[in-house]
Amino acid sequence: MAESKRQTLSPGKDGVVDRISNLPESLLCHILSFLPTKDSIATSILSTRWKLLWTLVPKLDLDSDTINTSELSAAAAADDDDDDEDDEREIMFAHIVSSVLAQQECGELQTFRLQWKFGWDGSHLDAWLRTAAARKVKELDLDIFMHDCDVENLKLPPSFFSCRTLVVLKLSGDIDIDIDIDTPSLSFNFPSLKILHLLEISLPSNINSQEHSFLRLFSGCPVLEDLSFTTDLFEGEYKLCVPTLKRLSFSENVYNESAYELEINAPALEYFNFEGDLRDIKFHEKLDNLVQANVESYVYEDEHKEFYREWVFRLFTALSNVKFLSFSPYGTEWHNVGNIYPSSFQNLVQLDFNVTDCNWPMLQDLLQNAPNLETLVVTKEYTYDKSNLCWKEPQYDRDYLSSHLTSFYYGGFEGLKDEEEFVKYILKEARVLKTATIQVYREKSKENVLEKLSMFPRRSTTCLLRVE
Repeated sequence: MAESKRQTLSPGKDGVVDRISNLPESLLCHILSFLPTKDSIATSILSTRWKLLWTLVPKLDLDSDTINTSELSAAAAADDDDDDEDDEREIMFAHIVSSVLAQQECGELQTFRLQWKFGWDGSHLDAWLRTAAARKVKELDLDIFMHDCDVENLKLPPSFFSCRTLVVLKLSGDIDIDIDIDTPSLSFNFPSLKILHLLEISLPSNINSQEHSFLRLFSGCPVLEDLSFTTDLFEGEYKLCVPTLKRLSFSENVYNESAYELEINAPALEYFNFEGDLRDIKFHEKLDNLVQANVESYVYEDEHKEFYREWVFRLFTALSNVKFLSFSPYGTEWHNVGNIYPSSFQNLVQLDFNVTDCNWPMLQDLLQNAPNLETLVVTKEYTYDKSNLCWKEPQYDRDYLSSHLTSFYYGGFEGLKDEEEFVKYILKEARVLKTATIQVYREKSKENVLEKLSMFPRRSTTCLLRVE
């Protein structure tokens, strides 16, 4: 009986059963969809059944850095000239992308992801995007990089601005989203778009055109839920009105001396992330649904410093319902800003705070306004400048801190006086604290730190003190 069973499982002479090839076609295509397209195509040599299977996969993932590297290298070896080599690679990659799009037989295209580094001819993109739109693409991810700085940024074809099937659109690199301000007939129309990521794309050099394209883009996305925007330069006045928006991330990559005003109307917002130089950010109303906010902001002694307190107070007033807050106030002017928080963060249960020599007062004031805080994570930057600005025990109702705080973490501990006083204060006042974890700077002895901190009185009899 056992022998008969073994024969059934192993009918071939070599005892090997190809179980994968016997799977249903739909399941095989689903498996291939997790691979880059070049790897999916490579399976065509396995057998007759696999030869055209990749053409049924509703996903394309093409990268000019990795695709068909052996053929590209062979072609380049025929000529030692670097320019000719780059041209050869570019022509071959464009041919591969066009060929793959033409051979696919799956009908509707679920995902089209393209990472493309090119030097001189970006005209192929128009045809590729038209093909993707015709095949009702749902997710488009373009990462474009140009070798030649003198070549103009790629512009999306106007016909693509009305791709009704797109649900996810991610654009990064040398792409221009400008719509000609003098051509009102052209507009964005993405009725199904829920996720939009614009990372380091190029805005028009003319401020009026920037504002115009920005406004028209978002007005054409009636069901947008997730917006991420990263740029090197932002200036002018912008209005973002998306009632359906749940996630918003906005960041600048470099120091921006220009002034800008960002007006946001997104009452359904649940997640907010801002990284950049503090400027005028206005919310139409308090965000009642907000769960998480990350704010990494810089203030310097410049022409905007007289507005800093007003700007940051307005920002935190809008964020005052947040439950999880990460705040990294960088720059030299925070100690001159003063108390910038609204009356209370009643819903705040976790605070992550990056401390520097200039922002100890910011942490003190924030703790005073967080009566229900449960988790406190404080991380010190290693660029910390040992100055006269130090932790001072606050003069307020200490039950604010003691009644709910159960977890405390301090990273980058060097044993400075203000650090020790801060840790001492937390241990002394937090009566329900369960764990206090101190991560020491690499040059400090963990044993010596633990010995010293263990001498501090602890109000909580169940608090576990750990030094890492």
